[in-house]
Amino acid sequence: MFASLFLACISLPCMYLVFRWMRPIILSYPWPLASSRGHDKKATVVLAGSYNPPHHGHLAMLQYLSSRFKEVIVVVGFNPSKTYDVTPQERAQLLKTMLADSEVKNIRVEVVKGLIWRYAIQNGAQMLVRGIRSWDKDGKEEQHLHYQNTIYPLLLGPMWWPIPTLFLEGKPEYNHISSTLVRDLCRGSKTAELEDLVPGSITEDIMRLYSK
Repeated sequence: MFASLFLACISLPCMYLVFRWMRPIILSYPWPLASSRGHDKKATVVLAGSYNPPHHGHLAMLQYLSSRFKEVIVVVGFNPSKTYDVTPQERAQLLKTMLADSEVKNIRVEVVKGLIWRYAIQNGAQMLVRGIRSWDKDGKEEQHLHYQNTIYPLLLGPMWWPIPTLFLEGKPEYNHISSTLVRDLCRGSKTAELEDLVPGSITEDIMRLYSK
């Protein structure tokens, strides 16, 4: 009897985690309107990325998340064993300048090393957010990270129940923009083309940092 109850207590959470991994939460565009009521307005979410550099696609997602959730933590993740041409701190400053110009009030920017899910749990976040072009285009690459975010909190400890990951598909008008494209334009000193891809408040700074 006791053994059966124990197995049930173990198997049900495991089945739920497998279901969550196999059925990711995907939010397609057009994004639903933010509500002034409900759980979202009490929630903190973490949107992590390299932001190398940030561009219009990032800003559109951040403005939407800002309108929907109580607090948005933008995390610039980095590996301390790697050397970066543009440091995580410089990228964080680009984000802060961009966000200050857009007048959003409930977003803060942090530079974080190590596991993002661990940082999110330790800082009271209720959800991780991943910005993608679409699940069809990026889902295969995202599956491994989704598995880590779902399983590793239980395996690596201290034993935490994993928080869900929301995959936010990009605004179609910006899905052609990538940080790689922005960097390539900077190396070619194509300032005029760059202005269509990144906010005007950080265009000069991006050109200065990435044209080296």
